[in-house]
Amino acid sequence: MSLDLAKTFKGYISENNGKYSLKHNSATFYRIVPYSTNLDSKSIEKLDFKSFDGIIGRCYRAMINKDLPEDLSEENFNLALKERITQKVLEKVQMKPELQDRFMAMIESMFFNGEELTKYSPLAQAYLFWKTRNSGLDNIADFIYELFVTEQVGSIWQQEGGFTENIFQTLINSALPPLKNLTIKKSQTTAEKRQYKIQHNEIVQLFEEDFKYLYTHDKQGFLKESDKLFKFYYFLYVTQMGFSLNNFFGDNTALKPLFFTLESEIVSENRKTVKHGWDMIAPKLANLMSHSAALDILNRMEMFGQSGYNYLQLSQLYEGADAQGRQQVVADLDEVIDRYVSAVGPEKKQWSDFEPEKQRIEKNPRYNDFEKKIVEFFQRIEFQFENSSRASKRKSFSNWFIFFCKENFLKNRGRNGYILNLSQEMFIFLTRICIGGRQKVRLNELIDAFAKRGIYFDDASKKAMIGTYEKINVIEKKSDSGDAQYIRQIL
Repeated sequence: MSLDLAKTFKGYISENNGKYSLKHNSATFYRIVPYSTNLDSKSIEKLDFKSFDGIIGRCYRAMINKDLPEDLSEENFNLALKERITQKVLEKVQMKPELQDRFMAMIESMFFNGEELTKYSPLAQAYLFWKTRNSGLDNIADFIYELFVTEQVGSIWQQEGGFTENIFQTLINSALPPLKNLTIKKSQTTAEKRQYKIQHNEIVQLFEEDFKYLYTHDKQGFLKESDKLFKFYYFLYVTQMGFSLNNFFGDNTALKPLFFTLESEIVSENRKTVKHGWDMIAPKLANLMSHSAALDILNRMEMFGQSGYNYLQLSQLYEGADAQGRQQVVADLDEVIDRYVSAVGPEKKQWSDFEPEKQRIEKNPRYNDFEKKIVEFFQRIEFQFENSSRASKRKSFSNWFIFFCKENFLKNRGRNGYILNLSQEMFIFLTRICIGGRQKVRLNELIDAFAKRGIYFDDASKKAMIGTYEKINVIEKKSDSGDAQYIRQIL
């Protein structure tokens, strides 16, 4: 199949009178992340990266093929919903006028957090919304839905049996405005509807396991804490994808160890979490936009007549091709690199300044000829970002995730900078998930269960763990030996 450069760079390179110009738009052909470049510092201050209620609401509605009521303003949805519900409640409940204020105050304290509806029942999840609507947050919710709300998860999540419901909850449910039906194209398969290419199936499978445990063993707990489950796995997936993308052609099925501290700890500079935590992740996230563009463009080439593959899978296709096919695809990659170089300039440097990097890649014994061209193409994208005014766009792209991390999984430790951190609430929640359906587990088994989910602790953090478990009275000591310490399931 001959190379079609126009198709390969569609949406990226335009031509005018024989001159090429390039824009690094969000990927549309091979998508790995939902981010865009329209996030500035002012936008960050307005966005809520901490609450996941908007995420859960959008995912739940997508799962049941519903949308928000048409007659409620999205501009101030939570307030409009609250007013609609309270109005309906007053219409349904007959009482003396002097009791109305006390009754409605009770309803507000039970079912609302300020203007926002609480997750008091399965149905209430469909009405959860952002504090401030933003299309970028919608995109993140759609990304999370595609990754984690698998057929198995959807089947479990729609089971409404087992939830307790009192007379007040029944009243509020009856006051909820009807949801809008979504139009579904029956001709589309699940794969055709999917926008994003899953990079870590093993993380998705772990999510399924933990979702099933939480939903089936503690339904009321699920309603209260489902945001923590989605937050953690969103964090885990994107950080591990950062490692695998920068590993290019390596086997990425094993999760990269990340060392966390607990919120109450004092952290010195010689701790593992300083060097094997956020400082190790941050550079892998900074170049997400370059990987997004590189993979999108490479897949548009339809190498070997196929598309839809990451770096490792493309390398495997190359290994399975005949000699003529290999030679042709390497020549095609040379053409792609030449067209890219002719369309974009680094601004602060010249392309000739890239030569030392090119030579370093060519001398790398780990790569075959095809892999060298892939790495060179990616590094050229990185080079022009680093040496042009477009660097701010790349930073905005990754900030969609980095600021989520700062709100949820990082703590500024002064001169040690940002450190991976688990709040006490998140730590206790993850402990419950790691123990699962067992009544109690050995401490060492629990630490292994954390590691299975990519969470590691150094010796100081392990002591802090034990201290936390002692405070909440869930630790049993069969002897003075650490091996004989058991942690009971947290109810």
